[in-house]
Amino acid sequence: MILAGFSSLEKSYPSRKILKGASGAIKNGERIAFLGSNGTGKTTLLEILAGKIDRDKGSLDIPKNIKRGYLPQEATVTSDLLLFDYAVGGLERLVEMRNRLGEIHHQLEKQAHKLDLLEELGKLQHKFEESGGYVMEARAREVLAGLGFVEIDQQKKLNELSGGMQNRAALARLLIGEPDLLLLDEPTNHLDIAGFEFLESYLSGFEGGVIYVSHDRAFIKNTATAVWELIDGRIVSYSGKYDRYLVEREKRITSMAKNYESQKEFIARTEDYIRRNIVGQKTKQAQSRRRMLARMERLEKPPGAEDTASINFKGAGRSTRIVVKCENASFSYDETPLLGGLNFVIERGERIGLFGPNGSGKTTVLKLILGKLESKTGTIELGKKLSIGYYDQQAADLDSRATPISIIREVKPKWTEPQIRSYLGRFLFRGEDVWREVGTFSGGEQSRLVLARIIVTEPNFLVLDEPTNHLDIQSREGLEESLAEYGGTVLCISHDREFLDGFAEKIFSIEKGRLRIFLGNYSDYKEKLLSMVQPSAKKEKSTTKSKADKVSRKSVNPQIIAKAETEISDLEKSISDLEAVISQHETSSNWEKIWALVEQRNKHYSELESLYEKLENLKSPGE
Repeated sequence: MILAGFSSLEKSYPSRKILKGASGAIKNGERIAFLGSNGTGKTTLLEILAGKIDRDKGSLDIPKNIKRGYLPQEATVTSDLLLFDYAVGGLERLVEMRNRLGEIHHQLEKQAHKLDLLEELGKLQHKFEESGGYVMEARAREVLAGLGFVEIDQQKKLNELSGGMQNRAALARLLIGEPDLLLLDEPTNHLDIAGFEFLESYLSGFEGGVIYVSHDRAFIKNTATAVWELIDGRIVSYSGKYDRYLVEREKRITSMAKNYESQKEFIARTEDYIRRNIVGQKTKQAQSRRRMLARMERLEKPPGAEDTASINFKGAGRSTRIVVKCENASFSYDETPLLGGLNFVIERGERIGLFGPNGSGKTTVLKLILGKLESKTGTIELGKKLSIGYYDQQAADLDSRATPISIIREVKPKWTEPQIRSYLGRFLFRGEDVWREVGTFSGGEQSRLVLARIIVTEPNFLVLDEPTNHLDIQSREGLEESLAEYGGTVLCISHDREFLDGFAEKIFSIEKGRLRIFLGNYSDYKEKLLSMVQPSAKKEKSTTKSKADKVSRKSVNPQIIAKAETEISDLEKSISDLEAVISQHETSSNWEKIWALVEQRNKHYSELESLYEKLENLKSPGE
């Protein structure tokens, strides 16, 4: 079933034409990854499909009974509703039915035997139950928890939440509402890795149609059943998963390049013939060929390296060997502990990926290092000869009225305008774009501009807070490659698993206010955690089993012993249940959850050891 179809869509803005004949159809059960460079018009097409803006030309067909759910890039929600109530409100029809059931019950308190009310109550209760009304709150809590909202968050008012939390709240409401067609514009921007995993799982089981804009390769690989690429205002569609798209796209570009070069050579030969023969005996043939060239549809140059930002970091010289030394640092907001016992050393040349759940204190760690916040305890020392390049994920220090030219000139006052233009061109700021105000740029364009400003200062210590959030895939890959070749030191917050695998050589993971350190990239980190989960379970099982056998052979002293044995039995059952849950999550990327389960299991093992010792003493008091 086709949920939405469109043909020959065109859309222009005063500065340029965005869509130039885009066509496509979204079917039930499809999960379409919508790709393309920043600023090519992906958001514009989603807004047209969502009914937020009008098209200039072309046809759009979405049946009236199709319920659409649209998530913009930045979904700001202004309301004094509690988060939980707002999220449940996504089930509008069920909420209305629940409210009506409440009204009927209230009326029946006064008119207990009114037949028409009793009849309506019976029918409505049946419909409400059949539609999942009695489990809608449980469904809402599951989605909210999956997107990182703990119980205390769910009881906060929306207007008290941060922008990122409001964005996640809007996503939660959409998912809970289960529309027929989901239109998602960068839904993963404010998610941590556990949130990524939850959304991947949700979309994989979603029965409707989905089209989403995302630049996260792991997310696309795990969810997409088809890929659309927006190139020069038109859609090129690829069936199948992301890996197949990469292969087919390369074949297509190779073929396009070959045809483009062949036509280019043909045109050159034909124009040369016309020049030589437009006057003379072969003038008619020359005129005929001129008419042919005028009618010929010129092939477009295929996308290539010039469409990718050239991100190339250069260090400003060597720093001392120790870049950062942190000893027993901690931090609290309003007496509420956030981070404690921070102990780590960052050495020259290390490339470190930092991640953890939303709100765990990742950005706080960066600000403590940069001196923007002061540690409550301990010390944080920076090395000598440091030139720091800091990327703020909010691009908060960009003046919205500034232009790319003025921003680079501020850092390089001696550069000429041609030099600045040439430099900005490496980051895809060309032509009149170099004079546009920053406030008119997309998130991706602002991200590239911040990176351009950092790179021109030639830092030897990069401190990056989610630099890939708004970058397209090509720019992410370019940044990845540059960081891999960069000679300086890197500390980078990211939830992009492919990106972390591409550049990181060490992982800092924040879990429950503590910082854990692992050697290797993200995949190495996962493998290490998995190896820690499995063997310890087997070892502890064998240890506790041998102790149980030993205890069972001893003489028995009834009442207190019976109580201790019951406690042991209950605890063993809890451990068994936990290990079953752990084994179900072993291939999961939600390592924070696995850690919590493992720690709980290990705590039970410690309690079990104590109980066995107690029981042993009870059975053999004289020994």
